Amino acid sequence: MSDHWEQFPCTIGDHSAFIAYDHGVRADLESLPFEFFARFNVALLDPDDRGLPHGNEFSYLNEVEDFLSAQLQPSDGLQVGRVTTNGHRYFCFYTSLSSSACAALTKSAGSLHGHRIELFHEPDPQRSHYWNDLFPTDDDWQVILDLRVQNALVKEGDSLQTPRPIEHWAYFKTEPQRAAFIASVKDVFEGIDLYLTPEAKGGQFTAKLNHVGLPDYRSMNRTTLQLSRAARENGGEYDGWETQVCKQ
Repeated sequence: MSDHWEQFPCTIGDHSAFIAYDHGVRADLESLPFEFFARFNVALLDPDDRGLPHGNEFSYLNEVEDFLSAQLQPSDGLQVGRVTTNGHRYFCFYTSLSSSACAALTKSAGSLHGHRIELFHEPDPQRSHYWNDLFPTDDDWQVILDLRVQNALVKEGDSLQTPRPIEHWAYFKTEPQRAAFIASVKDVFEGIDLYLTPEAKGGQFTAKLNHVGLPDYRSMNRTTLQLSRAARENGGEYDGWETQVCKQ
């Protein structure tokens, strides 16, 4: 397990979900000496109306996770993620342990902690479960970035309740790319400034877009998804947003 984990809210089917995954392991994933993917499916005892845990159940789930991680020592396996949705939490590992050995762990974890736990176990040499079930899409990654800004503001004492000017940045390699991007998003913003920024990694044709709003990720994400999608569609890069801290 690396020190670089990411987490993000999303939907799986029609259900609210939270995914946490080991981002740092991605470069070494193919070289891990583990043949199997094992997912321990824990039924929540008392999910809320979104199908997610609340109250004391978090501590119970942490105990189950700690037990599984302790039993799957570094030579036997590696946890790469957890998914919570629709009344279940799924603990995801790559492991060298057989299905029968993992089934014994499943039985022990359930009897110790009072949860109903089921096992999914199969070979996964291509690491498809990591890339397809845990790794964020481009839209999911934008949620992660929005949460980073939100959390930085909260850390500075911002209540996120005050509307304020917010600036967005996007970069393009050609002026026609930037022009097409602006044409697709201009109706949403109160001001658009264009620059040449030769040192920018994403391209020297820069657009700064301005609007007034709340800086929490739920308020921001519809706007940022529109910008990031439009930038990609026009060959550019959306580089995020910034705003001032407002303390109460």
